[in-house]
Amino acid sequence: MPDPSPRTPNPPPDPEAQAALERTLFDEAIALALDGSAEEAVAVLREAPHGTDSPEWILGLARARFARDAAGDRAQAREALRGLAEAGGDHAWRAWLQLARDARRDGRIDAAAGLLKSALDAFRSTPAGRGAGAELLADLLSREVRHLRTRSAGATTSGERTDPRRPLNASALLRIVDFGKHAATITEPQEVLALVLDEAIALSAMERGFIVLVEGERLELALARGIAIEQADPASPEFAVSRTLVREVVRTGQPAYIEAPAEIGDHPAGASLTDRGVRAVACVPITSAGALCGVLYVDHRSRARQLDGATAHLLELFAGQAAVALENARAHSERRRALETAQEALRLRREASARSSDFEPLVGRSPAMEDLFLRLERILPTEAPVLIRGETGTGKDLVAQIIHRRGPRAAGEYVAFNCAGVPESLLEDQLFGHERGAFTGAIQPHAGLFEVAHRGTLFLDEVGDMSPRMQSALLRVLESGEVRRLGGREAIEVDVRILAATHRDLEAMVEEGSFRQDLFFRLNVLSVSIPPLRERAVDLPLLVHALWTRLRGGEPPEFAPEAMQRLIEYRWPGNVRELENVLERLIVLGLPRVTLEHLPPEIAARTVAPVRAGTLREAEEAAIRRALEEAKGNRALAARILDIDRKTLYLKLKAAGE
Repeated sequence: MPDPSPRTPNPPPDPEAQAALERTLFDEAIALALDGSAEEAVAVLREAPHGTDSPEWILGLARARFARDAAGDRAQAREALRGLAEAGGDHAWRAWLQLARDARRDGRIDAAAGLLKSALDAFRSTPAGRGAGAELLADLLSREVRHLRTRSAGATTSGERTDPRRPLNASALLRIVDFGKHAATITEPQEVLALVLDEAIALSAMERGFIVLVEGERLELALARGIAIEQADPASPEFAVSRTLVREVVRTGQPAYIEAPAEIGDHPAGASLTDRGVRAVACVPITSAGALCGVLYVDHRSRARQLDGATAHLLELFAGQAAVALENARAHSERRRALETAQEALRLRREASARSSDFEPLVGRSPAMEDLFLRLERILPTEAPVLIRGETGTGKDLVAQIIHRRGPRAAGEYVAFNCAGVPESLLEDQLFGHERGAFTGAIQPHAGLFEVAHRGTLFLDEVGDMSPRMQSALLRVLESGEVRRLGGREAIEVDVRILAATHRDLEAMVEEGSFRQDLFFRLNVLSVSIPPLRERAVDLPLLVHALWTRLRGGEPPEFAPEAMQRLIEYRWPGNVRELENVLERLIVLGLPRVTLEHLPPEIAARTVAPVRAGTLREAEEAAIRRALEEAKGNRALAARILDIDRKTLYLKLKAAGE
């Protein structure tokens, strides 16, 4: 039957509207032709805005002629398509593709593979071949070429179930291309899974399905459609049947297809599938870079559904593209998380830098110093007594000044006094004052430090060195809020915030009876520990710069890498105070560049004092005990104090029998 003569209407004025109309008519014609309605397809094509010489007309008419399945029509279609393909241009690859389908339908497998290769080459040369979804379609065509050549060599392919001459469904192929374009814009793995499952159900004309992600021996139900999530729970009876198929696919790496009635009855899960009304099942592996990452399951229940070879093969191709899309989304997601992590780290560094400037002259960005800054931020708004702990030379006096300067008593006096090495009589006089005539030489009244610090802050350094009598006297003042001068009769009311510091283990002193427990409780309302320099060696370059600037001004000289490394590796028993002394000696030398030979011998040579056998283990256990006490039993915090990871701390505790 001859084709009706085409009508060429006037093109619409809007090019975008014209193109949209053309695409709609072309797609409608293809669908009609594939459904066998060739006459209707030709009628639709007559409404196309372009004439009979347009690529769209040639392609659509060829599809309709192929659908008629008449020898003369097919010969005309091949001739027209060959001319369009050899002319080149953006539509050439579609012409090669239709010729390949026709050859495949006739069983000319070698010819079909060659024509598909031509379609692939033509597609890659077009602008569309470089756009979104292009990689997906190019990969799909490449897979089809390999599939045809494998069949031509006599091999069988999983999923080839019926007539091998049946061509790929063109509308499904276009749908996969659309899937690739859409999937390329999605960066959330869960959204990709949803798109994959919905498209797989539509492509296979199934009713429902789910996707299981595979990680080693573990199966994780990621998404379900048409099956309630609670029903698809891995522990449910319904999912147990499907899980049998899924595990078979995981074990073999090959797809599994079951159709009613014969195959369902023969399969181990057949009886259970029949009981649930399942008539057809497809279970396909999702493989990326040779590794199984998931399984796609779809089934049909309401009526018999033929799982022909083209549909099965299409599902396998789609599963391969779905794996690529899923991996891309995961990569996007991981990059986004990495970016968010980096941004969060940058934010924390900026906050740390801001905190560090807030707590000048303290310097440091190490985790130990970050913990110190955070602790200080919680202490600053209060007026409670604070016990400041730390080894000699760590900067306990600097911490006390910061607490006063940024605390609620900043407007009051800040008075500091070191209790170490002061005779008891002089210590009492200094703290409480005296009246005239209280002792020889007391020719006039003298206000003690408690009176001077009234409505301000009194910092008592090395409070652990106080004698028992002075501890009692200090406790009375703290309990009563009053002082009595030496030789005086009247009590003087004082309002003082006490900051006390010590390098001693006051808890151990309480246990042995050398420090009053009640006084310890009065002083230790709040506490803060300053890390020794060896536990924050990463802060050495910052400290060198800050101390040099404070001592001399200007930029410090260049430090040779090996010299700075020795400073970092050194244990610094004298802490920051020792480092300050080293820098003062270097300043005197006036060096433009500091090398190993300019450092003190004990630092340059990494000298270590000899220890008796067993001392290292004992010292380590003692350090762990102190860190746990300081961290109030919090092992994670104790590990940070010790500058080791938690696993190492747990192993050491286990070895010590704790």
